[in-house]
Amino acid sequence: MRSMLAVVLLCGAVALAEHHGDPLSDKDHFQGDKHDTKFDHDAFLGKDQAAEFDELTPEKSKEKLGKLVPKMDSNGDGFIEENELKDHINFMQKRYVNNDVERTWKNYKAEKIVDGKIGWTDYREMVYGSPDGVGQALSPEYAKMIARDERRWAAADYDSDSKMDRTEYGCFMHPEDCDHMRDVVVSETVDDIDKNKDGFVDLEEYIGDMYRPTDYPELNGKEPDWVASEREMFKEHRDKNSDGKLDKDEMRDWIMPVGFDHADAEAKHLVASADDDKDGKLSAEEIIAHYDTFVGSQATDYGEQLQKHDPSDL
Repeated sequence: MRSMLAVVLLCGAVALAEHHGDPLSDKDHFQGDKHDTKFDHDAFLGKDQAAEFDELTPEKSKEKLGKLVPKMDSNGDGFIEENELKDHINFMQKRYVNNDVERTWKNYKAEKIVDGKIGWTDYREMVYGSPDGVGQALSPEYAKMIARDERRWAAADYDSDSKMDRTEYGCFMHPEDCDHMRDVVVSETVDDIDKNKDGFVDLEEYIGDMYRPTDYPELNGKEPDWVASEREMFKEHRDKNSDGKLDKDEMRDWIMPVGFDHADAEAKHLVASADDDKDGKLSAEEIIAHYDTFVGSQATDYGEQLQKHDPSDL
C-alpha cells in the first residue's frame, strides 16, 4: 500500500511540475551582461518543442529553419519585420499553452468531468491520490505542493464554484497568461526564491536564484562579471525603496511588469541581433546565418519544434 501511494504521489509530482509554467519574462533573459540564448529559443520555438534539437547538426538546423522563414513572412515581401516576428512569437506561445492545457485536460478521467468542469477534490484525488488527504502521510514537500495548488486553484476559479472549466483550468496551469493571476505568479516566485521565509527577497537570495559557483568551476570560486552587474541592478533598479530587499510589489515590477510586451521586446532583440545590414528587417539569409540565435545549436535544448515537425506544416 505504501509503495502504491508513493507511485501515485510521484505521478502527481510530475503532473504538478508540468503545469507550473514560467512566464516569458526578462527575469530569465539577461543576467547582468550575460545573455541567456535559451530564452530566445524558447520564445521563438515554444517550450513544448525543445528537447530533441540538440541532436540536429548545424546543417539540418539551417535547412529546417529555412522552411520556417516563409511562414513568418505574412506580407510576402521576402523579409521578416519586427511585427511579423512578434506575431510568430505570440503564435508559438499560445500554441504551446493551448497544447499543454489540452494534453493534460485529456488525462483526466471522463467521469470526473461533469458539465465540462472538474472539481478540486477530483483533481486532488487524481493528482495526489486522495480527495481530502485523510489518512495520507505526506512529506513536507508534498504538503507544500498541495497547498500551493489549492491557492492557485482558488485564484483561477473565476466564478468561485470550486470547479474548473477548460478556460479556468488554462489559467490554473499557466497563470502567467491570465491578468487576474499575476499576484499568484509573484507570490509563488517569492516563495521559491525566499529561502529564509521572511516574505522578501534579499540580495543574496536574488543572486542565488540565478548563480551557483558550481556552474563555474573554472573560476575557482570567483564570481563572473555578470554577477556583479546583477548586484548593481538589484541595488539601483530592483530595490526601489532601498531597504535591501524586494517586496511583492518590487518583485511584480521585475517579473510581471504591467504594460510590458514581452513578445514585442523579444522581436526587437532578435532583429537587433541578426540584422547585419541594419535595414530594420531580416532576410532569410540573415536569419539562417544567425540560426543559433533562433533555434539553438549543440549547446542548447530549445528546438524540438523543427525536429519533430516539418516547418512547412506550421
